[in-house]
Amino acid sequence: MTYSRITSLILIILLAGCIPQSDNVEVLQAHSESYAVYLYTELDNDNPSNADNYLTALLNWKKKHERKPLSFKQSEANTGQIEVDEDQLPALVVKKDGKVIELISGDSGSEDIMNKLESSISLTNKNS
Repeated sequence: MTYSRITSLILIILLAGCIPQSDNVEVLQAHSESYAVYLYTELDNDNPSNADNYLTALLNWKKKHERKPLSFKQSEANTGQIEVDEDQLPALVVKKDGKVIELISGDSGSEDIMNKLESSISLTNKNS
């Protein structure tokens, strides 16, 4: 009886170790009336310069549009809760009325990221 319980316990532990674990990501989000911007980065970032480029672009964009009230909120989310694959991180997602209109990911300079962000928001504003 004890042997079967120990065997069952060992099997459960082994199987639990085989289940892929989802990682958490850091989320920086900003919302306005019609659009939302999400920056997803790895918590244990081995290459912080990529994430820094996204942060720099986002902060420069915010400074450029100071007359529009926009506040940022920082949180954590499970990779299963976001619409971006883990291998695409860092990533910047722009949504209009809940629909993704721009996904910027990969190794890009802050100027390129800022230009893409400006382009997607200006397209959004023209369609409003």
